[in-house]
Amino acid sequence: MYIGRFAPTPSGDLHFGSLVTAIASYCDARKVGGQWLLKIDDIDKQRVKNYSVQSILKTLESLNLFWDLTESYQSHRLEEYEFYFEKLSGMNKTYRCDCSRKYLSNNAKLGEDGYIYPGFCKNKNLMNHNSFSTRMEVNKIPIVVEDQIQGKISQNLSKEIGDFVIKRSDRQFSYQFSVCVDNKLDKITNIVRGADLLSSTPRQIYLQKLLDFNIPKFSHIPIATIDKKKISKSDDYKILIKSNQKDIWIKVLNFLNQPISKTFSQMNLEEIIEYAIKNWAMEKISPSYSIDIF
Repeated sequence: MYIGRFAPTPSGDLHFGSLVTAIASYCDARKVGGQWLLKIDDIDKQRVKNYSVQSILKTLESLNLFWDLTESYQSHRLEEYEFYFEKLSGMNKTYRCDCSRKYLSNNAKLGEDGYIYPGFCKNKNLMNHNSFSTRMEVNKIPIVVEDQIQGKISQNLSKEIGDFVIKRSDRQFSYQFSVCVDNKLDKITNIVRGADLLSSTPRQIYLQKLLDFNIPKFSHIPIATIDKKKISKSDDYKILIKSNQKDIWIKVLNFLNQPISKTFSQMNLEEIIEYAIKNWAMEKISPSYSIDIF
């Protein structure tokens, strides 16, 4: 059975880019009669804003984006994360690291997704240090992703990423690690998300293979931009929901290059959503990394 999900971070209100991902993942699941789950990525407490969760739930409901089952929260899964973290540690493929960002900026090569970590601390003994992150040792075998929108990509983690962090120095689990465990717990089969996360997918596949998890199918949609800049919550680009639901759906479907009925203006919201699901076509989505909305 198809099981997909939407996983917003409660660091502010949803913006247009968030709703593109929500609607794309929703339609892709509903087209095949699959489940669509909601996971709140609230593990990073420094980014969480108190009002955001309720704002997210209210926005999704107002757009008739109703999720299956009860929404899950990363903050409720710390024991599960610790269990799989210990499992990885038992494979002797992790090590402690006390490198600062300044040290990396002075000594490591900058790649497309941050500094490429060559293993400065791999042979250090940091058992008595109070502040350290935990890194995952990688190998030179290329990780291949068969993305349903972006096509095939290949990444050599050793050359392009380096040993990456799975637990930060503040003892918080990293996104790359926690999302793999989440997918396992939720039995996710298909992931539809923004193309800005495409480069991190090989790291997740690497972890999933080590932990013997099933690997979902990936579809990375173009991210919404304004003047070539990704829309973010800090841009204060607000979604005006009240009495504007139909326009939002139509604008998102246009962004995703989906079929638009000539009678949309006469349809109510439920009819528009029914039409969108029935005519959903992933192959029509542009493989571009980003698309300007203006």
